[in-house]
Amino acid sequence: MRKVIYLMILATSAVFSQCPEGLITSEQNLVKNGDFEEGSTPFDSDYNEEELAGAGNYRITDDAYKFSPIYFKGKGEGNFMTVDGANGENMTVWSQKISVKKNTTYFFSCWTSTLNVKTGPPAVLQFSINGKLLDVPFKCPKKLNKWEQFFVLWNSEGTEEIEIRIVSQNPDWDGNDFGLDRIKFYECQEVKLKIVEDQPVVLRNVLFDTNSAVILESSFSELNELVGYLKRNKDKKIDISGHTDNVGSDAANQKLSDARAKSVMSYLVTNGIEETRMTAIGFGEEKPVDSNDTFEGRQKNRRVEFIIVK
Repeated sequence: MRKVIYLMILATSAVFSQCPEGLITSEQNLVKNGDFEEGSTPFDSDYNEEELAGAGNYRITDDAYKFSPIYFKGKGEGNFMTVDGANGENMTVWSQKISVKKNTTYFFSCWTSTLNVKTGPPAVLQFSINGKLLDVPFKCPKKLNKWEQFFVLWNSEGTEEIEIRIVSQNPDWDGNDFGLDRIKFYECQEVKLKIVEDQPVVLRNVLFDTNSAVILESSFSELNELVGYLKRNKDKKIDISGHTDNVGSDAANQKLSDARAKSVMSYLVTNGIEETRMTAIGFGEEKPVDSNDTFEGRQKNRRVEFIIVK
């Protein structure tokens, strides 16, 4: 089987799950302490952990100013890895050993920010697994106070034990100072819609572009499972609801959530489900399922779900 590798840059409000069509990320992140809330464990690095910045040093903190009061600026949602980038190729910023399944596709991602634009260019990073560089290097954001997500898809083939790494590929001596956070490594699994009557069912793989109600093509597999269920159970009706996080105005969130719920209903109608068997409504930010104070919480709150009503 040939390895499948993709790379995409995402803004902080964009879609997170990007497994191949027909697959979805599992709910278990195989990386331990990928958000650094437990400090500098359990990972390895070619960089040195120090209280103050210096080329080749890092610190786990919630504010880059604590690492370099003169040059660094930037915060995360809790701890993150602040790095004073060093010059050189293939320097391990972060690495961890994990176990995987054979012949399985995995989603490897991280979020980065730039902490210093005064003394040089943004850092250049790259994903690596078992010493093999994946796809092309990627550059951290050009602006301060902006986090961007990068990811790659990788197939394990016959491998069961791996070391995943994020390496620096910095050609310049100056600059290269960055933040690293939310490191994820998920198995891509087949979409299996679990329907439980009288309980809300979140459509985890129904995805939209930022501030859009246009359903992405990668969402069709999960929606087609719902189509199949409704065709097999012609006596069932569903209520579809759209939800957002608390970023943006109440009016905009209400409008977007309503439009997304109606987009899902429209897809079902187009695929042979009677409109009379469904309702669609948006609740905006009224019904969060998690805290809006964290990235992960807001991500869970941005959702479309349905419930069987008959």
